Amino acid sequence: MNKILFRLSYSLIFLSLVFTALYLYKDQESLALNEQTREGLGHSYIKLDEGTVHYQFNNKALDTNPNAKTIVLVHGFSVPSYLFDPTFDHLTTQGFQVLRFDLFGRGFSDRPESDYSISLYVKQLHDLLAALKIENKVNLVGLSMGGAVVTHFSNRYPDRVNKISLIAPLIHTPDRPEMAAIQIPLLGEFLAKVVIVPKLLNGLSTTVFNPNSFPNWKEKFEPQTQYKGYSQAILNTARHLAGKNFINEYEKLGDSNKTIQLIWGKQDQVIPFENSKILTHTIPSIEFHEIDHAGHLPHYEHPSTVNELLSTFLK
Repeated sequence: MNKILFRLSYSLIFLSLVFTALYLYKDQESLALNEQTREGLGHSYIKLDEGTVHYQFNNKALDTNPNAKTIVLVHGFSVPSYLFDPTFDHLTTQGFQVLRFDLFGRGFSDRPESDYSISLYVKQLHDLLAALKIENKVNLVGLSMGGAVVTHFSNRYPDRVNKISLIAPLIHTPDRPEMAAIQIPLLGEFLAKVVIVPKLLNGLSTTVFNPNSFPNWKEKFEPQTQYKGYSQAILNTARHLAGKNFINEYEKLGDSNKTIQLIWGKQDQVIPFENSKILTHTIPSIEFHEIDHAGHLPHYEHPSTVNELLSTFLK
């Protein structure tokens, strides 16, 4: 009996050492986001209640048009605002004021201690507009989880929103086995560092239809993973989203009589294209565009096509 207990204890200790070593090996978060590190990064930052936000706001259109419309681009679950590079540049040339920013926990924005719920991002967007003194109605473009964020925002602050464009928006969280595992304390933290973040870092093939459309995926994605708190933010967001269904919010948005656009890649493996039927049924008046040979990022894979759809709609 004593030998069995000894072997069991030895095995547990050995496994603990293996898991600890693997955790530390995969942990790339060696840097802290603060004023000193941000000086080396450049870019623009602003302090809000929950922390500092990295943003880019091009309002040069006001120089020639005092009534220039404002477009706000809201990214999704894991990739920060650089994901809107082709969109930001195009809309700027079309005479819009364009704002993009990193959601808390992503990119070069702070990683506050939070549940990282949709409410946090709604408040972040609201406070950012106030801090930048953007008082007129804005047009919102939400990608993936960002689609849920702009929908919640519009429902909460309808007087602040004009038009909304949704790109492959999150409607409900897929029921996957790993969603139960990440809810377990410590195990979730381990999986976030060892499995989830590496999977995101190397997830180009499942994110786009043609990997050649985003050749520098890993190069652009990796810097944010080196700052402390990224994996915890991703984990907390995943924990919050588990089992969530936002169809009631989209129904409410449809009832608001706002002008709404929907764009979806037909080969989307992240949020299946079939989900588009849910929104076209829920919001019959929605302007729907399906993009062939495109995955979860149709605006990046087919920028000329999607940019034209966006600028035409937003004008």
